[in-house]
Amino acid sequence: MDKIRRIFPLLILFTLLSCADTIETRIPYRAVYLELDLTYQDKALKATLAYKIYTQKNVDQANEQTGFGGVLVYHGLPDAFFAFDAACPHEASSNTIVEVDESGLYAICPKCGSKFDISYGNGNPVEGPCAEEKQALKQYVVDTNGNKIYIHN
Repeated sequence: MDKIRRIFPLLILFTLLSCADTIETRIPYRAVYLELDLTYQDKALKATLAYKIYTQKNVDQANEQTGFGGVLVYHGLPDAFFAFDAACPHEASSNTIVEVDESGLYAICPKCGSKFDISYGNGNPVEGPCAEEKQALKQYVVDTNGNKIYIHN
């Protein structure tokens, strides 16, 4: 009985420490692979605050994959490229795609009104249901090599 009294506080401590506050995205995993060329068809992305949403309907190569709701590619600050899944995490629908506002700093869900800061590449929510749920836009890896941009997960 004495051993149980000694172990019990340790079990409680272990349980408390193992219960981390995890935030899971509601956007399901889908393959993402894009090769963008800033010299030709994607040269509009060279400008800071420029963006484009890529879907399976508007990609050039057959092997390119655009995730769940499409890929929002953004040329943000400080002169870096970022990529997010274009689906709103609150709506979790491939048909509800965020839109970049006039300032070029925020992406907004047209359905629930969630607003995401995309300017520095974190995609964190600042307003709406996603801010309450702490659901950021799903991010993808961006690699650059000269005028080529490679986006993948």
